[in-house]
Amino acid sequence: MRQFKLREEKSFVKILKEPPTAKKKVNWSRRVYIAIFLVVAFLFIKRVYNANMIIFANGQIELPKQTVKFSNDIKILDIHIQEGTEVCEGDTLFTYNIMGDQIDQARLSISAPGSSDWILREQLSIKKKIELNEILIQQKNLNLAYLNESIQTKESLLLGGIHDEYNSYSALQDQKANVVAAMELHKRENDILKKHLRRLSGHKVMNESINMNQLEIYEEIQYFISPIDGVISDIFYAVNEICYKKEEMITIHQLNNATINTYFDPEEVQHLKVGDMVTIEFPDRSESMGVISKFFVSTYAVPSEFQKKYEPTERNIVAQVVPFNKADDLAWNSYYKMEVNVQKKRYDLKI
Repeated sequence: MRQFKLREEKSFVKILKEPPTAKKKVNWSRRVYIAIFLVVAFLFIKRVYNANMIIFANGQIELPKQTVKFSNDIKILDIHIQEGTEVCEGDTLFTYNIMGDQIDQARLSISAPGSSDWILREQLSIKKKIELNEILIQQKNLNLAYLNESIQTKESLLLGGIHDEYNSYSALQDQKANVVAAMELHKRENDILKKHLRRLSGHKVMNESINMNQLEIYEEIQYFISPIDGVISDIFYAVNEICYKKEEMITIHQLNNATINTYFDPEEVQHLKVGDMVTIEFPDRSESMGVISKFFVSTYAVPSEFQKKYEPTERNIVAQVVPFNKADDLAWNSYYKMEVNVQKKRYDLKI
C-alpha cells in the first residue's frame, strides 16, 4: 500500500489591509446648544423652586444695647472713652454737671442764690389787695355814718307823725344792711389774705433753702458709671457741650446675644411660626443656621436700606432670629448692623 505523506511546505496566507477610516468631526455647535439648554433649564427649575418652595427675607443683625439719657440738661465736662472702646460694669465713662431748666438758670444767674421771685410777686399782690380792701372798708364806714344820720332823721320825722317818710326810711335800712354786709365780706377776705400771706412767708424760707441745695447740686461734678459690660458704639456729644434732657448721650452695646430682625412679607404669615429653621447668608457669602424665636406684636415699616426708592413705604412682619448653635453667637457679632439674607422653606416636607 502506498504510504500517504502530507506536504510539509510552508503556506502563506495573504492578508489585505483595510483602508484607514476617517475620524468623525466633533459637532461643537450641538454641544454648545445642549450646554446652553441645560443651563437655562437648571436656572428655570431653580427659579421655579425658589419661587414656590423658598421664602426670602431681608434681615439686620442687632445686639442688646442700652442708651444713656438724663431727665435734666447736663453739661459734659470730660469723656474718658471713645467709640469702639470696650468697657466693663463699674467703669467711669464721663463726668458732667447737672443743669437746671433755662428759666431757673436765668433766675440763679441774675438774682441772688435762693431768691423766690414768684413768692415776692404773690406777696405784693396780696398786700395790694389787702390795702384796697382797707380803703373800701373806710369808704363803707363813711357811707354807714351818713346812713345812720339819715335814718335818725327819718325816725324823728316818723315819731313826729309824718308817715310819708316810711318808705324812704325802709330803703335806708336796706342800704345800711348791704353796706354792713359788704364791710364784713371785705374784712373776712382780708383775714384769709393775711393767713395766705403768712403761709407764703414760710414757703419763701423753705424755697430759699431748696434753691441753695439745688445750686449745690448744679455745681457738683457727677460721674457716670457703666451699668453693663459692652462696647461704646455711639457718642453723641463732645466735651463742653450740653446734652438736653431725654436726648441720647451714649449707646452701649453688649458683645453677646446677637439676634437678627427679619422682615417677612405679610402674605407669608401662614408659613411662619416660632421654632422654624432658617438659613442666613452674610455679606461675605458665608452661611449660618438660625431659629425664629418670636414675632413682634404688629407690622413695622421696612428700614430705608430695604425700601425701594420712589415707592410707598412697606410694612412687614418682623421676626427675631437667634443662632441655632450658640457657637455662632460670636460670629454674628462681627456683622452688627449689616444686611443679611434670610431663607426659609415654605413647606415643611417630612417623609
